[in-house]
Order: sequence, then structure tokens, then C-alpha cells
Amino acid sequence: MALVFIAVLWTSAFIVFSLGAELLAWDVRFAYLPAADAILHGHSPYPALDDPILDDQKGYVYPPQLAVALLPLTKLPIDLVALIVTAGMLVMLFLTLRLLGIRDARCYAASLLWMPVASGVLLANVSIPLALALAVTWRYRERVPEPAIALGLAVSAKLLLWPMLVWTLVTRRVKTTLWALVVGFAVTFVAWAAIGFDGIGGYTDLLRRLSDIQSENSYSIVGMAATLGLGDPVGQVLTVLVGGGLLVACAVLARRGDETRSFTCAVAATLALSPIVWLHYLVLLLVPTAIARPRFSVIWLLPILLWTSPRPGYAEGVLTFLPALVAVILVAVLLARPTPNERLVVAKAA
Repeated sequence: MALVFIAVLWTSAFIVFSLGAELLAWDVRFAYLPAADAILHGHSPYPALDDPILDDQKGYVYPPQLAVALLPLTKLPIDLVALIVTAGMLVMLFLTLRLLGIRDARCYAASLLWMPVASGVLLANVSIPLALALAVTWRYRERVPEPAIALGLAVSAKLLLWPMLVWTLVTRRVKTTLWALVVGFAVTFVAWAAIGFDGIGGYTDLLRRLSDIQSENSYSIVGMAATLGLGDPVGQVLTVLVGGGLLVACAVLARRGDETRSFTCAVAATLALSPIVWLHYLVLLLVPTAIARPRFSVIWLLPILLWTSPRPGYAEGVLTFLPALVAVILVAVLLARPTPNERLVVAKAA
């Protein structure tokens, strides 16, 4: 129970301090709500390509559905909005673990101490909702509607999750894949239509501009290559090689009927193939961790090491490599063949 007490105390203090410093729900506070307010007043939610807020990570760069969804909150006091979305993040975090069959309170406590989770709660962005979408996809993988809706909404909100559609394909869930694409396109089209397709013409340029600004300063493979002085082209090639290799492993494991490891490789590929990676992206690894290790063990504590990273924002020096090192160790452990007892636990949890 000591771990549970520490996690609750730490999380409470973290939220109170962040709220007092006007940092809580950073992305909602400085990006999502301003974008929703712009839509409400008939303006484009998207910044200009030369707007300095892109350097400050305050520009709204998502498809419009996230801003549209927050329209009802634009009239509320910002601190109240921050508390509402923070509570929502915590609920989604616990629901993620609950859907995956986690009953050990120590696993819930350990997840609260993960730096990627704390970053996701602090920023209140889509990382934790994406983890929930992955949990829904796994829990209801033998059905079509639930994973199709979850993946469709997730991929349409954050394209980096597209490797999960590869997983549904290689595990022969073609209907799920097709319906996820239909849901994603439909939601995105309706959201763009709701704002009069404002900004759609320059959206790809905006994403390209964002990648130019942030990729080499993030914890991605491109960012690590830049830190080593290898240049952006080398980083992009390595990204394709590593991410492609993980997708091949995903397909090979799927053909062998090993869906758990295939799913883990798909999640790892999601992170490897992203040109921009922040610490909160690693919250996605919570899902394969819960699937493969449903009982508390030391591996649940590994991501706590990321508190030694300089900050959730731009990567710095040698610590640029720490998130990748933690992710590699975690994925390697998850891919290691479990004991017969572990296989039985996983089967019951599924």
C-alpha cells in the first residue's frame, strides 16, 4: 500500500502545484481552447506558418474535431476547464487499465508515477485518450464496432497511430480496418465541414512546418540522429528502417498467431515511425505493458526513470536518448517469452 499512498500524494501535489502555476492542462489552455474560441468567432483555428507560437508548442495543429469538441467549454473559467479535463485524463487512464483486466492496485499506482503519464495529465493532450483507444481495440478485438470506432477516432485525431491499422490487417481483421477508415474519414470530413473547410488547403504545409521545427528537437529517431550530428536525412532513413522492421515483426508474429507480441510491435512501430516524439507519447506503452504483465513487477517502475529527463519539452544532449532506451528495454521485456503461469494470467485477463 506504500506505493499507492506515494502515487496518490505525488499526483495530488503535482496537480495542485501545476494549477497554481497556471500550467495544468497546458495544451487545452494554450492551444485547444484558443482554437475553439477562434472557431466560435468565425476565425481559422490554425496559426500561420511563420507564427512563433509553433516554436513555443502552443499552436493548434490537429484536425478540427478536437477544437470543435471543446466548444462547450469556451465560456467556462480556464482553471475550471483545466480541472475538468485533468479529471477526465485520470478517469481515462484508470479505464484503460481496467479494460485490460488490471486488478492489482500497485499497477495503477505505478502508472501514476510514470513520467509519460504525468506529462499527459499535465498537458491534457490526446496521448492518454489514444492509450484508451488502444485498450478498447485490444479488449474488443474479436468484435468490429468497438475497435473500428476507437481506431477511427484515434487515427483521425492523431495520424501517428496508423500502424495499428496494419496490425488489424495482418491479424485478418479486414472489416475492422475498413470501418475504422470509414469512421476516421467521416469524422474528419464533418469536422472540416463544420468550420467551412477553413485552413484545409494549407494543413499539410502546417504539418510539414511543424516537423521542420520540432522533429530534430524531440525524442524521436530523427531527434537522436540530429543530436549525434548525423543530419535529418539519416534520421529519416533510420526511422523507416526501425519502424519498418517492427511492422515486419508485427506481421510475422501475427502469422504465428502471437497477437500479444504482434500488438506490442505495432505500438512500438507507432513510436518509432513518428518524426516527432515527446515524453507523453510513451504513455502508449502502458497498454502492451498491461496486456503482457497484468501483475505488478519491477518492469512497471521502469518509466519512472524518465523523471530524470530535462523536461517534457525539447530534448537536450545525452538525455535525448533516455526515452528511447527506456522504451527499448520495456518493449524487449514485453516481447520476451512468458512463463506458462504468465500466459494463463494473460489469457484470463483478455
